[in-house]
Amino acid sequence: MMAIKKHYAFILLFGFSTFLSYSQIFQQSLSEKAIPLDSTVRFGVLDNGFTYYLKNNNNPKGEVVLKMLVKSGSFHTDEDQIEYAHLLEHVAVKDLEKFKDLDVILTVNGIHLTAFTRRLSTGYTLRIPNYNQEKLNLGLNVLEQWAEGIVIDSSRLDMHAGSILGEMRPNDTYASNLYDKKLKIILKNIEFPFKDSKESIESIKTLNINRLRNFYKDWYRPNLQAAIVVGPINLDSIENVFRNKFSRLSGPKIERDPSSAIKKFNYQLTGKNQYESIKDTLNTNWRLNIISKRPNHEFKIKSEKDFYIAVIQNLYELIITERNRNYLSQYNPKFSGNAVSYHGNGAASSQVSIGLMNIELGSEPSKIGIKIADAVEADKIIHSNFTLEELNEAKEKLISAWKDESLSSINLANQYENHFVYQNSAPSENRLKNLQKLLQELTLSELQNFSENRKNLLKDTDFIFINVPETFIPGEKKIERIISKVYKSNTPENHSPINKIDEIKEVIKVEEISELSLNEDVIGITTLKLKNNIKVLFKPTAPQYSQFKNRIEFLGFQPIRFDGDSINYELELLAHNYPTFTGTDHHNHFQIEEFKRNHNMKLNFGFDHANFLIEAQFYKKNLHDFFNLLYQYIQSPEDHDQAFQYWKKKRIQRKSPYANKGGSNFFKEGIETIWNPLYPNLDKISYDDINKKALMKAYKDHFSNFNEYTFIVTGDFKTKELVKEISLYLSEFPVSGRREGKKITEWSNRSENINDTLIYPGIGQSFSEIFLPIKIEPSIKNQVLLNLVNTAFYERLVKVLHEDCYAPGAGGQWIDLNDSLYAFHIRFNSELGNEHNMFLNSMNEIKKLKKDGIDNEWLEAHIKHASQLFKSRINSFGYFNFWPQFLKKSLEQGRNYEEYILQYTGILENFVTQEDANKAINNYIKTDNLQKFLVLPE
Repeated sequence: MMAIKKHYAFILLFGFSTFLSYSQIFQQSLSEKAIPLDSTVRFGVLDNGFTYYLKNNNNPKGEVVLKMLVKSGSFHTDEDQIEYAHLLEHVAVKDLEKFKDLDVILTVNGIHLTAFTRRLSTGYTLRIPNYNQEKLNLGLNVLEQWAEGIVIDSSRLDMHAGSILGEMRPNDTYASNLYDKKLKIILKNIEFPFKDSKESIESIKTLNINRLRNFYKDWYRPNLQAAIVVGPINLDSIENVFRNKFSRLSGPKIERDPSSAIKKFNYQLTGKNQYESIKDTLNTNWRLNIISKRPNHEFKIKSEKDFYIAVIQNLYELIITERNRNYLSQYNPKFSGNAVSYHGNGAASSQVSIGLMNIELGSEPSKIGIKIADAVEADKIIHSNFTLEELNEAKEKLISAWKDESLSSINLANQYENHFVYQNSAPSENRLKNLQKLLQELTLSELQNFSENRKNLLKDTDFIFINVPETFIPGEKKIERIISKVYKSNTPENHSPINKIDEIKEVIKVEEISELSLNEDVIGITTLKLKNNIKVLFKPTAPQYSQFKNRIEFLGFQPIRFDGDSINYELELLAHNYPTFTGTDHHNHFQIEEFKRNHNMKLNFGFDHANFLIEAQFYKKNLHDFFNLLYQYIQSPEDHDQAFQYWKKKRIQRKSPYANKGGSNFFKEGIETIWNPLYPNLDKISYDDINKKALMKAYKDHFSNFNEYTFIVTGDFKTKELVKEISLYLSEFPVSGRREGKKITEWSNRSENINDTLIYPGIGQSFSEIFLPIKIEPSIKNQVLLNLVNTAFYERLVKVLHEDCYAPGAGGQWIDLNDSLYAFHIRFNSELGNEHNMFLNSMNEIKKLKKDGIDNEWLEAHIKHASQLFKSRINSFGYFNFWPQFLKKSLEQGRNYEEYILQYTGILENFVTQEDANKAINNYIKTDNLQKFLVLPE
């Protein structure tokens, strides 16, 4: 992966915008003429107005991307159709004339589907990795159906409406409401509509099917539609398909004018500032958000001049982001956050670039002005005195991102999408090379001028005070005087508060190992047992994409043991967590984080229900740095008061009422401790009672004993080359004898009836987790059957739960193979008060599944898909790596992983019948020992 997370691949979002004039910064006379479409793109408009883009491309190899676009979005709806564009998108990804439950059909064919609804457009994307003609034909037929075959079925609208309502219900209601308060202020003076979620919810709850059909008829018409296909395709063949399929489409006799939607899309930066005050009920600290609004020049790219200004913005953002990150790499910065892209530049459909500086104001009114001045001074320094070295580094990052990403099939398809919707440019490879030459000619003074304009907080800036009593809030003129005074003062040079490191100090003195005890099995796993009782497994696999070449994943686990002393137990858990927010005696936390980021290295110290974990990823060239860093943490943690207090502060923030509650992980530990009171839950620990001396002693004891550790090494490598290097390092890891205490591996309540409720602040809905435990003989055939049963269980349960939830989950997993314990699992969130109905619907759907079973057509399709997916996962890795967790669980639970891998597809393809599957559904999905957990707001 690239070190920079944002995609700078020739600008992925385009549109209409209002621009400041930067003509004075150009040394070249750049053209303002629209850049024509790449001549290698097969572009056409049929007689009925339908548009298509075809491009032959083979990056990544064998992938085809298909898109269907409609120039119609949420701004095209009438007042009695609010959210209908979004609702129609949900209908379209499931219900087509020729494909009911489209998402399931695509999944079993290995085709990935995504969809979106924006203000002016709606889009559907199919990605076919390793495509064949059969899959391509299916994709083309789906495009045709999206153009004319969406079925608005009254019997299924409740499901789609419920899914929409579920999507609009945020998991973290506190954070969402706080952001909405800010966004309403941000949009207030730029004449761009604020989306009122209450209106959207009411509109969906009272939806009118006829008005939904009217929206579909009015706006899904050929002269507002386009299809895009990018991949290793035959252009003539696909163009003929398009002409045959889409030429016959016709629109309504009377066409609605989209100009009002486009007018609504415009915005206006007035230059005026806003001064507001809001309350935060959970985080009661006094603070100030300074939010700057600037034109987002990445949005409009039509000419060379547009491109040039956008490139300057890209370079500016790269440099400022790096400077902000460096500035925050200290214990007491003058601001606690400073981002150039707040919430992904989401204001006004990304037409406005949003910067956010957060200032903690303390609780002394007399110091508020001083804190504002100090923060503005720091921000001014960060925006000033760019160096030629910084500019050149930013240029290199930008060019590298273009090379790696700009000509991939998905990014090309995105460019053609924006050409269609916003009439923006989509340059060819040759044209990109010419534009890169312009980048090289861009000067430091041009960039500095852009930054000076960007930093100016005296215009188009919102000052939002949070929780500060009105009597203590400085007036507008006072704030302007504070900022003006700072801007008039001399600007010191920008200096990073940390001394950057280019390599990790070597601390391990490795000695040659004369003999290694190795064992390689038939599936390519090599097992090594070292003299210090550390066990290592090596499993090389092929990288799916170029960025994973020479990438290594490293997973270590050691059983947690409890000797009866709760205080020592908690201290050991905290000691293992301590490296997460601290450094070592050789490099402090901020230096290490910067080094890991620059070298795309990950290192995390955590735990699951039974094990201490060390999880890492790195490139082979950084192997020695990685092991020296790991050994530094083991041998000499950062042991001074500032580091200890910083760690404690981060831990307390994580357990605070306003901690992030996105997803469902925030209550996972609460459920785990109900199953097993000894589950390692750091949230229940009182940090007021922790002192540094006791923690450091526990740390030294914990990391002095690597007995019982197992390490799993996977990724792109040759075992013979890697095994000796890694064994040299791991053989030096300390072992101080037998570890005392009982392993924490049992859930005392995991197979008994449970009905429990957990309470959390900051949420505005309920969450339900339901488990159906059962004892099953863990034969390989049963494991194969259960994976198929899981799929049927998921498809049926998710379908019914979508009536009230956007992203429900269902499936199953082995809890303990040794104990033959398995559990099916259902999860969903819900509007408060509706969770019981959803639970009853789930139970009724289980009864229907047991009664109906699955048919042979379903079984054949899913066996084929499951077989292909299994082979793909065991033979290659990318963003997902099958092997680390599979091997860890196999070792923990006593599974014969070699036998499992060798027999899985054979049993799946040849020894599973419809009768077997339906018998498994009836015998294994049982509600006898149902476990129900309900999570409610405080």
